[in-house]
Amino acid sequence: MTGMNESELLSLCSDKNIKRSRIIPYWTADIYSFGKYIRAYGYFPKFLPLCVYTDHGPSSQDYPYEHELNSDAPCQFYHSPKSVKEWKKVSSKPCFVLYSPFVYYRRNNNINKSANATGTLAFPAHSTPSIDDISNVELYIKQLLDLPSEFQPVSVCLHMHDIKKDRHKLFLKHNIPIYTAGNTLDDRFVERFYDILKNFSFATSNIVGSYTYYAIEMGIPFFAFGNKQVFINRGDPNVTIGEYDPYKESPSYRTLYDMFNGLHTKITPEQRDLIETDLGLRDGISRIKMSYVLYVSFFKWMISTAGLKYISDGMRRKLQLLLS
Repeated sequence: MTGMNESELLSLCSDKNIKRSRIIPYWTADIYSFGKYIRAYGYFPKFLPLCVYTDHGPSSQDYPYEHELNSDAPCQFYHSPKSVKEWKKVSSKPCFVLYSPFVYYRRNNNINKSANATGTLAFPAHSTPSIDDISNVELYIKQLLDLPSEFQPVSVCLHMHDIKKDRHKLFLKHNIPIYTAGNTLDDRFVERFYDILKNFSFATSNIVGSYTYYAIEMGIPFFAFGNKQVFINRGDPNVTIGEYDPYKESPSYRTLYDMFNGLHTKITPEQRDLIETDLGLRDGISRIKMSYVLYVSFFKWMISTAGLKYISDGMRRKLQLLLS
């Protein structure tokens, strides 16, 4: 694979090219194509708003985040049963295990690693609008290029926030093929993600993230490797302000990172067990129960203050458009 050119990267990450047409009261349930496939899994029509809150990717959180606890959504979902258990310690709001929307899409469409898969796809630690990574990227690039021959050639898959911050230029400078699944609010994100991932024999990052789970579930060995991230949080209230290190602050993250640290060419039974559990593949609610929860949450939202305000504001905007 030759990678994407700069204009492709910028276009895919642009807010102007998002393909999506529905009311979205809760962003976490619709980011990374989640909404599209939560609906498909739960037999829920795309024209109705998805009135649930979710984690924004598979993990085993040690505690609920502030934005999750403060959400007025009628229901909470986590991929991991451990996270559901932690939620129930601090909230009486209904909370369920979410069967991974990504895995549902992959398995339902029979997407597997290509017979011609080769090389390694790297997912460098990504920034957000509030959190920067000030680590030495040039050193990380050198470490990737110095990986043993069985892991070569190396390509990278970059998050939209890093492309918008021009971090892709460092990899272009070293002629490393670059890919992106595009804007995280685009319904086509998951399709693009697997279209890229399936072509590689290995996956890696200098941090562990959602891609760790998705690669292992698909049968692609993942290894944590290279110059570690240095996160500086300039405004996200959900994690420590200033320098933030998930390895120091999260026991669950340490367990995951240590399990994948070093050069791995095979998937161990322990790795697969942890990944499948935290993807909700064993404890995720059934499709019928998901349908029930989605409809009940929708009707609860409809009669809530949040729902009435949202609908009122929406109607007001439509009237303004009609009269303009």
